[in-house]
Amino acid sequence: MKEDASLLVQESLQETVYRLEETRLGFRKSSSEETQKALKWILGKQGLKYSYRGLFAPTEKDMTEGFQTLTGEQFLGRNALSRRILGEETLRAVILWNRSSDPAAVKALKAYEKIVNLSVDGTFCCYNCATAFLRTLVAAKVGNWSETLDKGIGKLRKERTSNGRWHGYSFYYTLLALSEMDVPSAKDELQHASNAAKKLIRKYEQKDDRTSRFRTLALEASINAL
Repeated sequence: MKEDASLLVQESLQETVYRLEETRLGFRKSSSEETQKALKWILGKQGLKYSYRGLFAPTEKDMTEGFQTLTGEQFLGRNALSRRILGEETLRAVILWNRSSDPAAVKALKAYEKIVNLSVDGTFCCYNCATAFLRTLVAAKVGNWSETLDKGIGKLRKERTSNGRWHGYSFYYTLLALSEMDVPSAKDELQHASNAAKKLIRKYEQKDDRTSRFRTLALEASINAL
């Protein structure tokens, strides 16, 4: 576990959101005061310049350095993909920290519901956007979320490869998302990847960096789905 450190990193929405997730899962120590300070700052980013469709706005540093998932996949540049995934990850964090009744969160949820309503097949734009979309959907539970989730996992199933992965989808980020979906179809996809996960887990389980910790979580979910 990391020692106490400030959760709020005003230069980066991404880093602040990820430190909150580490705290929520017990990977990082923090006080209630620090947590609420970080959440208040995050909520203040709703709907600002560069926010995707009314979600939460990245900082200039986030825009310059690009986006990286908790499991290490990187997306560079100021494009809509980076802004969208970070916005959805932020909304997910706000919900899981029980701040969804805050006025800014209510606005973001309404904005996200419009995104959900635009998805006719459980996906959105590209493979990585689809993963972030579904990961946030199971937390937000807005619109016809159950049917949308089922369609999204169905699309993923069609992209299975013979080596326990999926065409186009980022392997670790997809596993992490699936680990949070309490439905049989998600478990089926975790099982599909289990042999690959068994071969990979030793590479990460003894390391203590963020990417390794979250890759280990994702791999363990796949292995334990058997």
